[in-house]
Amino acid sequence: METVIRYFLLFALAVHVAPAHAQLPPAATRTVDFEKDIQPIFATKCLKCHGVEKQKSGYRLDIKSSALTGGDVHAPNIVPGNSAKSPLIQFVAGFDKNMKMPPAGEALSNEQISLLRRWIDDGAPWPENASAKIADKKDWWSLKPIVKPPVPRATANLIDAFILEKLAEKGLAMAAQADARTLCRRLYFDLTGLPPTPEEMDAFVADKSADAYEKLADKLLASPRYGERWARHWLDVVHFGETHGYDKDQPRPNAWPYRDYVIRAFNEDRPYTRFVQEQLAGDVLFPGTRDGIEALGFISAGPWDLIGHAEVPESKIDGKIARHLDRDDMVSNTINTFTSMTAHCAQCHDHKFDPISQEDYYSLQANFAALDRADKTYDDDPAIAARRLALQTEQRTLRQRADELKNKAQAQAGETLVALDKKIAEFKTPAANLAAQFGYHAELENR
Repeated sequence: METVIRYFLLFALAVHVAPAHAQLPPAATRTVDFEKDIQPIFATKCLKCHGVEKQKSGYRLDIKSSALTGGDVHAPNIVPGNSAKSPLIQFVAGFDKNMKMPPAGEALSNEQISLLRRWIDDGAPWPENASAKIADKKDWWSLKPIVKPPVPRATANLIDAFILEKLAEKGLAMAAQADARTLCRRLYFDLTGLPPTPEEMDAFVADKSADAYEKLADKLLASPRYGERWARHWLDVVHFGETHGYDKDQPRPNAWPYRDYVIRAFNEDRPYTRFVQEQLAGDVLFPGTRDGIEALGFISAGPWDLIGHAEVPESKIDGKIARHLDRDDMVSNTINTFTSMTAHCAQCHDHKFDPISQEDYYSLQANFAALDRADKTYDDDPAIAARRLALQTEQRTLRQRADELKNKAQAQAGETLVALDKKIAEFKTPAANLAAQFGYHAELENR
């Protein structure tokens, strides 16, 4: 609608341009410099609505290409060589109250309009270095390849080299080296989250070898407590929960295999590439493997609307919304976790701050469109899984045999059995006033 209105107004200006010309301040007679005369007018009068923060009608007056082409309407607001026919001049002159520019605040003075007219009549010269640049949405820190920077100085520890450089720049020095007991406690808390025992502390203090610290670090990295400590950080990133969330927030009894998978991956020093692949497509890339199955808990780690999925059919609008939000959670969790960017804003528009377009978002959501979450029986022991499969097969065979015997008995009993079943059903049916006497749920229970 805004575009249609603007086209109409541009047409109206063209129709009534003759009387408007007579009222315009004349173009300035002196030479006009864009950076000294024109850019300050744009900065004080125009960029609040047509600059970096806002771009009404998709129009910007800080970027040359946008200013000279016309924004969303694609009709030029500036006609180089002809200021009288330039809509920009009509707008700032205030001939049309509906399109007066700026819409609020002090209007442009006659002198400023004269300068704009002279600049446009001279061909609207705009130096390239005076135009703001449109940032490349793909020029993003997390999308750039990792580059190994040069080490600023020779040190025993490469990280210290960069720290020392920044400290020297600020006129600061390193803190004094910590004593053995402090180092021991720091290492234990960092790697396992637990303090050392008195015996462990004494053993480290007594070890005078040059690599005592390195040996303790290796020992703690090999401890099962290391994975338990650092898996917590990953589980926080992927918003892992052992309840569903939402208003009913019921327990999620089958969430633990994913938790244990993450702990195991940390303790086994799983390569990060494999770690990512297992969580996003473990069933396809590593079918039939324990990690390929358990790692998929990543996709269902977030909140789940029990009412919207289990109690409301997908044919209803609430069911459709619940399923859309579920896929959105899968997309958002994947992008947030593995690319350090947000994506869900692009459901409605190209993301303003992250390089995710609306097309990108729905392409991502299409990857998860066929997925749904449900409780699934799972055995991490292959022997137990095989035994369960055998028992389930035997159970199906016995049920089929029982159905065959039941059908055979009913055929032989004939109408006598039908009448008997009818009487039994009547006895099980509660009295008509039972619901009023004991409540709605009592009636359901009795049925």
